[in-house]
Amino acid sequence: MRILVVIFMFCMGIFAQDINNKYKYILDLYDKTIARVNLNEINQLKSPFYIEQIDQLESNLTDLKLEAIIENRVKIDSKWYEMGKDCQNLCIIEIKNTTVTILYHNKRFYLKMIEDNGDVKVF
Repeated sequence: MRILVVIFMFCMGIFAQDINNKYKYILDLYDKTIARVNLNEINQLKSPFYIEQIDQLESNLTDLKLEAIIENRVKIDSKWYEMGKDCQNLCIIEIKNTTVTILYHNKRFYLKMIEDNGDVKVF
């Protein structure tokens, strides 16, 4: 049994030396190359993932005033608009808690709710 183990170890040593000789050239190449990266090269890297570019949102360029938000409807300048419907060159794109993104005369606008109306009473 001991003889078989010694023979097995001897064969494995020869096999490992053979693999070492085959890949010595490749390993030497890795040792010789200096892995330095220039800062300019790092800054030129781009994300491989698609990043959606959103148009710059314009604010405070219209006289539109956001007065209320209820589910998928908003009240702008005393008129109610529903999300996704186009009425009078105004289309609601996105509704959040206190903000609305609209498309008005083919431009995107960002309206924010102003809470300055102190005479509202809730029963």
